Amino acid sequence: MPRGAARLVNRPEKYDRLIDIVDSPVNGLELCLGSLQEMPDSDGIYGHVRRFAQRRRIGYIHFRNVRGKVPTYHETFVDDGDIDMAEIVRILRDENYDGVMIPDHTPEMSCDAPWHVCKDFALGYMRALVQNAAALGPARTTQPARIRMQVL
Repeated sequence: MPRGAARLVNRPEKYDRLIDIVDSPVNGLELCLGSLQEMPDSDGIYGHVRRFAQRRRIGYIHFRNVRGKVPTYHETFVDDGDIDMAEIVRILRDENYDGVMIPDHTPEMSCDAPWHVCKDFALGYMRALVQNAAALGPARTTQPARIRMQVL
């Protein structure tokens, strides 16, 4: 999707609406953490991730971090944004998520192989978190986010 294009799902409660339209385990989300975090009025990303994981509706996760909210946000490296990625892994561990996590786009670097360097860093960071999930301690957030339903 081109930058600046309108999104059909631009608030966390719209994800819930999409899931509820067809209440089936095969109706799941491509859950982009960065997109969820940058949404206006999307405070409580950890509760939203927990709720979707509890519902078993995460198809796979784009492991991406950002700073700020639409329209003034920017992508960061996975360890340097507004999202505590270790907390995301704690939540997924606690909810027995056993699906796929993939790195998403990252900031650009000036080097001979910027795409490879950025993906390698993200994969290494993700792998370290997942392999050490049991040692990360208890999740700091325990409740699913309450959503404000609205007529769309």
